[in-house]
Amino acid sequence: MASVAAMTSDPSSERLSDRQYVVLLIRALVDRDDQLLSGEVGGPDEDDGTERWVRFREPGGLLQAVQTWLAGRRDTR
Repeated sequence: MASVAAMTSDPSSERLSDRQYVVLLIRALVDRDDQLLSGEVGGPDEDDGTERWVRFREPGGLLQAVQTWLAGRRDTR
């Protein structure tokens, strides 16, 4: 039985395989006081290299833009 236990994979490594790094760039327009006014988040698609950008306005829109970009990535997979 010990050999069977040694051959099974560590459960934590299986959970880590569900994660991956993505390239996500932020193009931001800021004013003289360094206040975020608007911008875009996006980056290249890992499969074909095309770029996709999502626009946002004000700091509150940044998180929504990131979530929208990520959701679009999942839709194409």
